[in-house]
Parts: sequence; structure tokens; C-alpha cells
Amino acid sequence: MASSTNTASGSTHPKIASFPADQLEHFRRQYPDYDEQESEFPLWIEGVDTTYAPFIPTSTRRVLIALEMVGLSSADKVLDVGSGDGRFCFAAVSFFGAQKALGIEYEQDLVEKSTELAQDLVDQGRISFQKADLTNWRDSPTMQSKEWSVIVVFLSPEGGTDMEEWLVQEFERGVRIVALVFDLKHLKSLHCSLEDTEEGIWVYEKQ
Repeated sequence: MASSTNTASGSTHPKIASFPADQLEHFRRQYPDYDEQESEFPLWIEGVDTTYAPFIPTSTRRVLIALEMVGLSSADKVLDVGSGDGRFCFAAVSFFGAQKALGIEYEQDLVEKSTELAQDLVDQGRISFQKADLTNWRDSPTMQSKEWSVIVVFLSPEGGTDMEEWLVQEFERGVRIVALVFDLKHLKSLHCSLEDTEEGIWVYEKQ
């Protein structure tokens, strides 16, 4: 059975509390939150073409909680599937010291925006972003690479089913999978090791 954590909205996890306040403030300014109660979906942002799919950014709080829950460390290499403005990749490297992070995203404007926001880390070779069409993901060398130790996904139930073979393949080789908003419990071959249903975060890890 999965362990569960019921973190109240706005509360602070221990590791997050240890980050310098100025670093957290910089992160929140660079990757602004939206009001989950008042915003209407889809969320449109200035200068980004989201006609193919809406850009729905995860709050900075949820990003940090999710990476803490998966136990991210300097030994990890992170793949973010549908990386949006790149906030997961940025946080993985700058807050948790991940070796590297790669975000793949369909919208070229978002690839350019995420590269701009994380330019220093891009220049250091620790973060990169690629445009990719997930309808053709099975043929992608990036998706089939064996270097990733943590994968972050935001998939509808239909998307999870479509990518089941790949997700199970990665899970079986020991990759930790973080699912946001939509859980992957309908994929019976995966084991949920930790969940925070209030935040909408599920961690899948082979036991």
C-alpha cells in the first residue's frame, strides 16, 4: 500500500523550509504562480502560442514538494515530459543539485521561453530543452534513453494509457516516476510508493 502524506495547502515541507528565502523568492518571481481557485482553464500566457494544448503551470510550491517527495538528489538525471516553461528542470538542478535535467515540450515558443528563463544553467550544460511531438514519442531517442533516473509526467488518463508500455519499461528498470494532477493507478503494473492527494502528487517506485 502506498504511503500517504496529507500536506495542508500552504504548509512547508522540511527540505523546502531549509532553502534560502532569497532563492525561493527568486524562483517564485521567475516562475510566477497562478490562482488555482480563480483562474479559468485553459491558462493562456502572453507571447506563447498554446493553440495545440493549454499551458497549465504547476505552482512553485507543488514543484518543490514533488521533487522532495521523489527524493531527488545530486545523483539524479531528470526528464520532464511536457515541460512547459521549464520550472521543474530549473528547480531540480538549482534547488536539489540534480546532475542534469531535460525538458521536452511540443510548443516551440515554450521551448524558447524555458531556455531563456534558465539561460545560465543551459549555458553550463546542466539543463536543456527540446521540441518534441508526443504523438511520435515511441520513436524518440530521448524517451528511449536509459540515462534518466527520475521522470516527471502530467498526463491525462488517456495519455497515461497511451504511454503505458514506456512508463512500465522505465519503472521496471528502477526509474522513479512523478505524476502530477492525474494519478497513474489505472496502470496496474506500477506501484505507488508515496502520494499527496491534496497536492495532486503521486510517486511510483519499484520496491
